[in-house]
Formats: sequence, structure tokens, C-alpha cells
Amino acid sequence: MAYTATNEELHLDEEGAGEPMLAHPRAQRRQLPWTGGAIALMLGLLCFGAVLLRRSAMQGKESHGVVAGSASQLQAVPVTLPYSGGVQQAAVAAPAMAAPFTPVEQATPVTPVAQARPITPANQCPGSTMIQGLGERKLVNSKITKEGTPCAAVDVQPGGWIAPHLGGRTYFAKTCTDGSYDNNAYEAVQLLGKTVQYTVDLGGTGCGCNVAVYFTSMQKNPQPTACQDHYCDANSVCGVRCDEVDVMEANSLVWRSTLHLADDNVGGAAGYGGTGPHTQTWTKNEYGPGSTCINTNLPFDVKAHFPATEDEELQGMMIDLIQGDCNLTATVGWYKFKGKDAIKQLTTSLKEGMVPIVSYWSSAGLLWLDGKDINGEVPCAVDRPNMCPETGPKVSNFQVRNFTGWLHHSTMNLSPTPAPKPKPKPAAQATAVPAATAVAQPAAAPAAVPDTGNWIKVQNGAQTYYYNKVTKVSAWELPTR
Repeated sequence: MAYTATNEELHLDEEGAGEPMLAHPRAQRRQLPWTGGAIALMLGLLCFGAVLLRRSAMQGKESHGVVAGSASQLQAVPVTLPYSGGVQQAAVAAPAMAAPFTPVEQATPVTPVAQARPITPANQCPGSTMIQGLGERKLVNSKITKEGTPCAAVDVQPGGWIAPHLGGRTYFAKTCTDGSYDNNAYEAVQLLGKTVQYTVDLGGTGCGCNVAVYFTSMQKNPQPTACQDHYCDANSVCGVRCDEVDVMEANSLVWRSTLHLADDNVGGAAGYGGTGPHTQTWTKNEYGPGSTCINTNLPFDVKAHFPATEDEELQGMMIDLIQGDCNLTATVGWYKFKGKDAIKQLTTSLKEGMVPIVSYWSSAGLLWLDGKDINGEVPCAVDRPNMCPETGPKVSNFQVRNFTGWLHHSTMNLSPTPAPKPKPKPAAQATAVPAATAVAQPAAAPAAVPDTGNWIKVQNGAQTYYYNKVTKVSAWELPTR
């Protein structure tokens, strides 16, 4: 039986010559199922192989501590597949090469940084206070330290209390203009022959805390200084020196009252606590928390007297601390600096007037104020400025009036009394003597010698002073006798 091929059964040869190739229908039926199954089988095997390869790559990465990548990290590679009509290229995903292992560095432990205390910024013009004898006066707050950092605030509380925050400083003035400082606007209180009085609450301040009420000649300083407010003192805190009268540098454990010439940052002082030249006038039994006279847990009154001679020369500074019926007194009546009477040298500044200042600050180096005292008492073994309260100390009830009290000369002149010079012996009576014999001459007065009896030498940093164990007087120079 003859067989005629149809058009669908005609195929071109590989070279496309157009000559028909006859395919037997039964043979074609047998070939097609085999070819399709082979292709399916081969694709399945290749896909299964690709999966195995990918899983192997992932396990290899995980074994090195690296998380396996996504499918997008796999590269396509060509794979040859058999096909009845020729050769077909199929793209099969192959795993990408694992990235080389890089050890992960351990994080360096972070040391916590101590946070600085938040500062309540100073309002330059916080208000006013009433000074009995002068009237209402403005307060002018310092706003910038010499380092350029903000100063803390000083507030005016109900009842007229002046309450500095830790790191605050304020000046008394006739006027206050926010954004501007004028040295001529500050209040210059004439101190010569006057008494200044106020009430203080030390607010639980302890070792390393300094609550201060003092006066400087800053109204005479035209330079803005590093603090930009014309501030000056004997320690050149803001870059300019001037005379300074410290009525009070204190905390609840110690007290110091000091006179300073502009060039003398140590000065002549009296009180209780600390090192350096000063006259110790009481102990912790009379002054301190729960003490028998001045209980510093409670407010007390302070009086600073500046008596003058008939010639209007300053005689010294006398301090009274008063609480109830009890009174403590400290006196700075003898102060020599570079061989001169420093008290007399301060006369002009006190007569012309000085600016009242209230401040509150802290330091880890305040043992000169609250460390071991002359008699061996140790109010503070170490300063803890971080324990100083942010607020608490405050002063009020300022008064200025003429000094009308009595002057105790024995305390106003604490310098040692020099021994009287020996009187020269009378000349011997002249007698007839041989010409070769010399006439006797009067004996010469002995030269003054250092009085080393009760005085001890004390080294305070680079400075040296002398302390009398009996009178508790200190001096820059060893007195002579």
C-alpha cells in the first residue's frame, strides 16, 4: 500500500536545502513520547542538582558564620540539553562563590561618661533687694565664666532672700540693663567706719562648698575682663586684680573672713578651718551643725565692722556671728604684706566704696578653707563638691550703718609686742689713768633677734608664714624681739 506524506510530515534538513524527509507515522509516534519524557527528566534532574548545589553553598556559608544569601545572589550558567530538533541552551541557576570570611571585631566596652550638672542659666536682672540705710538696689547676675561657659542663676525669693544656684554670682547695683554691663552702674558701698549686717542660711553646704559674701573695687575697673562684666578680685579670677574684702567664705563646717590687697591672694584672715595665715578664733564645738553657739543648720546674723581712727585710717575688720543669745567674734587687726601695713593700705578702697557680691561655688581643692586647721582639727579630710546642693544657701536683710560699737584694742592689734630695747649702761667715771690706757666706752644695745619662742614655721604651697602657738596669731615674717 502506497503512503503519501502530508505537508505537516515534511521537514527541512539541517542545512535547509528544502528536500523533504519522510518520517514514518508510527516511528514518529514512538519518538515523540520518548523525546518529551527525556527533556522533562533532564530538566528535573538539573533543577534538583541546582537545589542541592545551592543548599551546599548555603551550608558552606553558615559553617563560616555567614548567613546564606538570597536567590538573587545566584548566577545563571548555561546547560546543554538534548533536543530532537538539535541542541537547546537552558539557563540554570548556579550558586555564587561564598565571600571570604572576615572575623567580626568585638565591640569595645563603652565607659559611661559622667554627665555635667544641668545649669539654670542666669537671668542678668533677677530683681532687687532692700538695703537698710541705702534703699532698694538692683541685682546684676554674672552670665559668663572666664572659660566662656554659662554662669548659674541667682534668684530673688519671697522675703528678699538672695538665693544663688551652685555656680552663680551676683552684684549689687543702682541699675540693671539686660544685655549690657556698666562698671559705673554698680553700687559702691562706703565701708570705712561702717557696719554691714545680713542674715545667712548656709543651706546644708559641706566639704568643698563655698558660700561667699564679699566686696571688691570692681566699680573702678573699666575693663570688661574675661567674664565681660568688669569683675575683679585679689585672685584674678577673670583676669584683673583689685582689692577685696571677704566678710564670709563659709560652709556649714567652717568660716573664714579675709582682707586682701590686690596683689595678695592669701591675705590676712581669721576664723575656723583650713590652712594658710589666719587666726583661729573658735572650734567645732562653737560653730557647726548642732554646735553650742552657732548651729549652722539654722540661719544666723553676721555683722562686719570696719572701725577707723581719728585720722580716718582703717583699723581692721571685726566679725560677729549672732544666733539667739550667743555671739562669736573673729578679728583681722594685724595684716602685713611685703613689709608694709596692709590694713592702712586698704583705707582708700574702703573709703571710696566697694561693690557687694554674693556667690556660691564648689571645688575639690578647698582644703585651704575647710581642711586641717592650725590647732590640728580637721573639719574636712577631703572635699566632695559633687555633694554640694544645687540650691539652698541664701542671704537676706542687708543693712549698712555707722559703726558705733566699742573697739577692743587687744584684739585689733594682734601683732606681737616687741621686747623693750635694753637701756645703755652709764659711762664709767673717768679716773686718772696712764696715757696708754683707753677710756671705757658705753655698751652697745644688742641687735634684735628673731622671736623663736612660740612661733613655728608653716609651709603653704610656695608660700611660708609663721604661727604663734600661744596667741594663735599668724604672720608673713617672723617677728623679732
